This record gives sequence, C-alpha cells and structure tokens, in this order.
Amino acid sequence: MKHLFRFSAGIGVFVTSMFFATAGGESAGAADAVIPVNYTVNASTTLAKLHQTVTVPPGTFKGSIDLTTATLTGNLTLPPASTTVSVAGVGLATATFELSPVKPVVGKVNFSTLAVTATAEFNVLVTSAEPLFLPVNLVGTHCGTSQPVSVTFSGTFSLTAKSTFSGTYTIPPLSHCGLLTPALNVVIPGPGNAFNASFS
Repeated sequence: MKHLFRFSAGIGVFVTSMFFATAGGESAGAADAVIPVNYTVNASTTLAKLHQTVTVPPGTFKGSIDLTTATLTGNLTLPPASTTVSVAGVGLATATFELSPVKPVVGKVNFSTLAVTATAEFNVLVTSAEPLFLPVNLVGTHCGTSQPVSVTFSGTFSLTAKSTFSGTYTIPPLSHCGLLTPALNVVIPGPGNAFNASFS
C-alpha cells in the first residue's frame, strides 16, 4: 500500500509540475524543477547467439526528471540472473550473469508525447559457470566483458499503466574467464541482443 501511495503521489507531482512548467505560472520558478522517480523494474534480455531469453528478477530504478532540461537521470539496479548454456568441452552449464553499472542512466523525456529515450552503461560479469549436477565454478571471480556494454532503450511513459521500454545492444568479448574464455566467447558475445523492461 505504501508503494502504491508513493507511486500515485509521484504521478500527481509529475502532472502538477508539468502544468506549471508548461503554463509558465509563477509557481514554476518557486517550485523545485526536479522531481524524483522510483520504479520497480521487470527486465529480460534475449541473447542472440543462444536464442534464449533470460528473465531477470525484479530490480529498481531510482532517479529524477529535470523539468527544465527534460533530462532523466538515475540508477538502474538489477539482481543476478541465470541461464543454461552449452559450452564446448563442458556440455550444459548454468551461467549466472550480473550487471555492474559504470555510470548513471541518462536520457531525455519528450513532454509532448511522453516518449523517453535513455542509455545505460554497465559491465556484464559472469559470476559463475557450473556444469549441470556438478556445483563447481569454472570461471573464477573475474570473468566479464572486456569493455562496458552500452544499451539505448526507448518507450512511452504511461501515467496509468506500466511503462515498457526496449532496445538492442552488443556484448563485447569476455575476458579473465580462465580456460573457458575461448568457449564462452563462441556462445555469448556479439550484436543483436534485445533488452526489454517494464517500469511500474
């Protein structure tokens, strides 16, 4: 109930602030031109090479919208997610991925259409790769992308329902994955990966 109240109150503040900002009323200069946003995020990603969709447990987005510059900034936090991959020399293995942000999410809001476009940058960490029925981590503790991933996603902000955003991104080669580095680089990195998320 508290979450619903915060969400409803946030919508009210957004609409009220938008009214004064666009109408040029005296309250626009006196009021704070930045409003906070706080969302639960349900995300998934489709890995192109594996033809698999990985559903990520619910995460959060906490940030703000600057009504003067129409800029959205914030921090996207998503829990680790796992999927089954077929690795040469190992067979089927459970790989667990974790996103480590390298900078805040930055985007723009079109107040006329409520369209949003934003970019997130993060490192993809492979925190474990365990053969099925053998709980042994074969990649150590430093396996991950050799450079940050950049994802630009877009969608339309809704005042009454979930807001859905999507985009595509490229996964750079992996490094520091021990003996599995070459095998993982065959099945994971590459372009055309899809990102989908609903903010509520």
